[in-house]
Amino acid sequence: MTNRTVASSALMIACLIAAIASPVLAADFRKGLEAFNAKDYAAALAEWVPLAENGDLNAMYNIALIYDEGLGVVEDKVKATIWYLEPATRGDVAAQYNLATIYDYGQGGVEENNEEAAKWYLAAAKQADEQAQFNLGFMYGIGEGVDIDFAESIKWYRLGADQGHVASQYNLGYAYDMGQGIAEDNEQALRWYEKAAKQGDADAHYAIALIYDQGDGVPEDNLTAIEWYVRAAEQGHSRAQFNAAVMYDVGEGIEEDNELAVHWYRAAAERGHANAQFNLGVMFESGEGTAIDYPEAMKWYRSAAEQGAPQAQYAVAMLFDHGSGVAEDNAAAIAWYERAAAQGDADAQNNLGAMFDAGEGTREDNAEAIKWYSLSADQGNPIAQNNLGAMYYTGEGAKLDRVQAYKWFYIAERLGSEDGRQNRIKSSKGMRSADVGEAKRLARQWLSDFEEKEYD
Repeated sequence: MTNRTVASSALMIACLIAAIASPVLAADFRKGLEAFNAKDYAAALAEWVPLAENGDLNAMYNIALIYDEGLGVVEDKVKATIWYLEPATRGDVAAQYNLATIYDYGQGGVEENNEEAAKWYLAAAKQADEQAQFNLGFMYGIGEGVDIDFAESIKWYRLGADQGHVASQYNLGYAYDMGQGIAEDNEQALRWYEKAAKQGDADAHYAIALIYDQGDGVPEDNLTAIEWYVRAAEQGHSRAQFNAAVMYDVGEGIEEDNELAVHWYRAAAERGHANAQFNLGVMFESGEGTAIDYPEAMKWYRSAAEQGAPQAQYAVAMLFDHGSGVAEDNAAAIAWYERAAAQGDADAQNNLGAMFDAGEGTREDNAEAIKWYSLSADQGNPIAQNNLGAMYYTGEGAKLDRVQAYKWFYIAERLGSEDGRQNRIKSSKGMRSADVGEAKRLARQWLSDFEEKEYD
């Protein structure tokens, strides 16, 4: 959903002079206007302040504007609010809107006051100011300065949308799309998104792409989806860039094109999209759509990793672990494995366990190895399950326990590990039939519980 915005008040200079009764006063006002247009703001103030002090609303508004925008003077929102107040009270829509924005954002020494902001947005909105209608709709939608009232929010968005206000059109489409404050209606959502899209709104382009990509209320249509994603992507919409890249990467309903995938991953990555940075790293590491380039892979993996992406942290660790494109550095590998493992990355947990198991880059610590193997095994990682079985089989870091060893080998085998299969056969030698039966029972119970969790 689009957040509220502040229109530039500098474009709304009051230039009406017909209402000024005295020709002398009108001439003074005109002199001030000429000075303002010549950017001689001091001269403009000199002409307008006496008029304002005698009750001229246009002069008051223009003085407020000068202080609001800091035109030739130090920006002073406090003075601006003082000078905006009388014109706003007397119905000047621009003054009402500008006063609302100052209170809305608590600018320049004026304390944020959402109730006052809503009051003045309402005054301007009632006079059909489309930006005020949009901002008021937003405030009702999130309960800022007013109680949450989705019906009121929709009302003001609709009024703004009917005037062609693009953000109102988008937010009205979003409300229909999400069923927020109004019955979900994919046809109406698409209608309003398309109106916003015709005005070039990138968020609307992206929203339309998602509708066709997911088949939300319309038949799924990947060709139409990619067309809308690219329109948004060309405007710098990072999520659209990423989704377009994924579609080209995997050939989802379109011909696979790894070079275009790299192009759009890079575009999104440069805008800070963590998943795009990770996927771009994968492309450079694997040589898909570009030449293999480990330093570039590391660069993009690290960018995503620094944003907290666990899969990227794991990838950085792997490059340090294997010395791919960088000097092998087991200590650095452990540091990155730990960051990913702490976020629950099962592969990182297994590899961290293996580092402690072998004393590679750190002290050998079988208890830590068991800990990380167990966490990874519980997430269904067959490599960790096989490693955990081996620890129980040899009694390293845990009490020797052939039943537990067989259990984990059996589970690893069922989840696709050939090593697990071979180790299960090896571990069964010398075991009593009752112990093998108990190990299988425990393994089957674990697999049943795991399957239930997977489908919860």
